[in-house]
Amino acid sequence: MNRRSTLKTLLIISTGAALLPSCLPDEKKSSISLKNIKINGKDEELLSDLSETIIPKTNTPGAKDVSAHLFTLMMIDYCYAPADQDKFVKGLKEFEDFSKKKFDKSFLRCFASERAEILKSIESKKDIPENVAFFYNTTKRLVLQAFTKSKYYLTKVQVYELVPGKFYGCVPVKKAS
Repeated sequence: MNRRSTLKTLLIISTGAALLPSCLPDEKKSSISLKNIKINGKDEELLSDLSETIIPKTNTPGAKDVSAHLFTLMMIDYCYAPADQDKFVKGLKEFEDFSKKKFDKSFLRCFASERAEILKSIESKKDIPENVAFFYNTTKRLVLQAFTKSKYYLTKVQVYELVPGKFYGCVPVKKAS
């Protein structure tokens, strides 16, 4: 009888130990798969909020609406040298630390005015870590590029014309005298 209760308890404990990892919260994964840089969902969310701070949503879509952060990640992953990729990822982590130093909270939890103040302090270039400056400047440039090349921008803001002006193909050319 004692042996039965011991086996029963051992079975319950081993089942609980096997099921426990599935009950723990899983680290949020990135929405796109990248080959060269490793980021998680929280890093992607930080980049998304940073891009939305750079180009906020008003009566027009913001950077998050045109997925500028995903464009930024793909460009870094496919087009940048490995040293720059490492610098970008380190800058991403240090950017979060920079935000925590300034306001004692994550960039994701900051209010819009606090986010703007963080970006102004980085742009002032005073006592900014090199990786943070590289991360911010690269992100800003790629977010602006993504937004100005988006379908919304090229069809609603600055209408792209394949051939500017009017083209008349059947007009005879006058002879030069």
